[in-house]
Amino acid sequence: MSAWVGGLPPAAAARVARQRASGATGSFLSAPAAAAVAAAGLVPAGEVFGCLVQNIGWTGGLCGNWSGMGGIGPGGWGWTSPVVTTGDPGGNRNGSGPYVRAVEGAWNGALHRMLLEAAALEADGVVGVVVRRATLEGTAVEFTATGTAVRAAGRTGAPPASPWATDLTAEDCAAALQSGVAPRALVLGLSVATKHEDPQLAQQRMSWSGQEVDGLTELVTRARADARRRLAADARRHTTGGGQVVVSGIGLTSFETVCNGNAKDLHAEALFTGTLLQRDPTVPVPAGAARRVLSVLPLNR
Repeated sequence: MSAWVGGLPPAAAARVARQRASGATGSFLSAPAAAAVAAAGLVPAGEVFGCLVQNIGWTGGLCGNWSGMGGIGPGGWGWTSPVVTTGDPGGNRNGSGPYVRAVEGAWNGALHRMLLEAAALEADGVVGVVVRRATLEGTAVEFTATGTAVRAAGRTGAPPASPWATDLTAEDCAAALQSGVAPRALVLGLSVATKHEDPQLAQQRMSWSGQEVDGLTELVTRARADARRRLAADARRHTTGGGQVVVSGIGLTSFETVCNGNAKDLHAEALFTGTLLQRDPTVPVPAGAARRVLSVLPLNR
């Protein structure tokens, strides 16, 4: 592989060099979005992109009923298996720990490379960030992060060493800045919950009586709860001064793995993403931005 420049692959470094040399600035902003960031004292600095390809596989591990009970095997009829999440002590033993760490590493890796491009363009931050995940072949998965780098108009001082990132739209970001609240970082909460298919769960999954499948309700509920805890933990990693997270992405998927011959483990994967907002003097807020009360901040995207 060719030599990287400032943490960027050669193609990315060349793209940054072309943008800086041409004087032309690209962006993903619509006309209203460009007007919104201008009103907040920002100007586009260029399109930025980061990608990372990683093998994301399920390495397996102990069966869900064992990993959740510290090695105590299942009981007879009427016994129900526990739910184990990534954040529980048994999370590593059923395979979800390594899986979640691999996904988190790739997600943050693509985001980090995008922010390196933004820093090379002397940007203060990146708005409208979108992180995508696409399977290439087998277990190889590409994570990409795209957005529009922005900088304070007329800035005379040095750019920040670490630009901020937000998945808020340019309009929402401008509204936040004009209210004195600045984006700090894009944050992620991911968890996988696992439950062994015990006799009660198997019976309920096969039933045609329209009854609630208790085990699956518990499975998805625990997955979401743990993902929310991990989202809050990721936000705390970026700040010691408090703040608020605007949740913009919520997802849930499920899959099964074979366990101990013909038995099954059921898994629910919950994902939360959002932007950490903070009143923090170290985060560049355009000096010319008005300080109006933020009345509407969408929570459903």
